[in-house]
Amino acid sequence: MNQETTQQLLTPHSSLLPNCATIGVFDGVHRGHRMVIARLKALAAERGLQTHVITFDCHPLSVVCPERAPKPLMSLEEKVAALQSLGIDHVTVLPFDRAMMSTPAREFMRTTLRDRLNVRLLMLGYDNRFGRRDPNENFLSYQAYGRDLGIDVIEGPRPEEAGLFEGQPVSSSLVRRLIDEGREQEAMTLLK
Repeated sequence: MNQETTQQLLTPHSSLLPNCATIGVFDGVHRGHRMVIARLKALAAERGLQTHVITFDCHPLSVVCPERAPKPLMSLEEKVAALQSLGIDHVTVLPFDRAMMSTPAREFMRTTLRDRLNVRLLMLGYDNRFGRRDPNENFLSYQAYGRDLGIDVIEGPRPEEAGLFEGQPVSSSLVRRLIDEGREQEAMTLLK
């Protein structure tokens, strides 16, 4: 990916139409991610909104706790290309750094999601958290912030809805484990 393309991805769009978004790492763009994106597209179509996937330039653990950060399943360029191939209207890559990590969730929703990216519906994963960690915040907190900010916050599909592999929901961690065990063919079936 050339520097100009990278900069476009790292700089949120200023003239986006109202959109239905989801946010996450999306490492590997595996079967579970594709199910989330299919649900996002259906919601956007129902509400007359564009689709928007918001992701990060690195895994948050690489900033929070580098020694625990997982090895990426694909490069940033590959991830963006995989997301775009699913027919998403917009993919925005945000730089994940200590400043983003320390931003309160409500402020992130106001300044980044609403004001910069024009998100009107936010579909969150069952365990998705963002902004500064606050043990008192949860999904209901995000819904309350959203009501105040004009963002409808809904819960996305649970991982097991994408099907199980050996009794486990499909996840990037599962794909990494299969690769580490030398089971690349099985891992590849989850990435298709």
